[in-house]
Amino acid sequence: MDKWQSADKIVTKEILTKKDFTDIPTERAVCQLKIDNINESDLKIDELTLKYPSDIIYGTNEKEWILGDACTELDRQIERAISTMFINEKSLITVRINSEKNATTDEIQNIKFELTLINFQPFKPIWQWTPEEKYEIALKYKERGIKIFQQTHYVDAFHKFSKACKILITLEPMIDLKLNENLKQDIENLRTLLYNNMAECHVHRKNYEHVITLCNKVLDRDVNNVKALYRRGIAYGNLQNYENSVEDLKMVLSLEPNNSLVKEKFNFYKQQSQIENKKYEEIVKRMFEF
Repeated sequence: MDKWQSADKIVTKEILTKKDFTDIPTERAVCQLKIDNINESDLKIDELTLKYPSDIIYGTNEKEWILGDACTELDRQIERAISTMFINEKSLITVRINSEKNATTDEIQNIKFELTLINFQPFKPIWQWTPEEKYEIALKYKERGIKIFQQTHYVDAFHKFSKACKILITLEPMIDLKLNENLKQDIENLRTLLYNNMAECHVHRKNYEHVITLCNKVLDRDVNNVKALYRRGIAYGNLQNYENSVEDLKMVLSLEPNNSLVKEKFNFYKQQSQIENKKYEEIVKRMFEF
């Protein structure tokens, strides 16, 4: 039996029915899929769908799927298997996965099912996409990411924003492309928005170092970007870097002096900074006492 496994060993594919070599689907290919024999292990189907959501394997067993539309961790992993399959290939797919709700634990579930790639309508590989196509697809991913974010699925939203951003990065350096100025500005604005959105996802996950990194990317492009300054200020504050936090929030207040939320945060971290400075002064004073 032919077998394929992803480098990180999360996804395994055991070919049950092997067909002649054909092209394999790439990003945005429209795939006709058939799903059979989902192995529920010790979980009932309703428990499985709740803990490990998927738009691919649940519901009707035959469906159309556009590669790249995955919005859950399970579907992102399944797409990795689909992108290795030939037309009419049937394989047993195993995905080793954590529930998002238990992402910090060692609780691993093996999701198994049989997958047949009945056919697919190809889409040209990404290196052949025009700048206009890259922008439109990245915009579509961004809009989908916002909907996922509003459902408080911050990890899944981050992946969608990140995917959109990676598409736009392939346009660098834009100076070599001789783009229409309006399109160029739209691409720049979207990329800035994506960095900001990814930073906000990390705020909710309390990954403050990543928040700072992403906000720096925004502020390199727009030094007065209020959202990036505020999020970076909050991240610095949570990392107890009160001096930088106060500096960022002070800048936000200079741009939005009537923002009551920012005033509250500014006053809090300013007070924390003063407390830290006083402690430091007392330590220094004791060091020089005789």
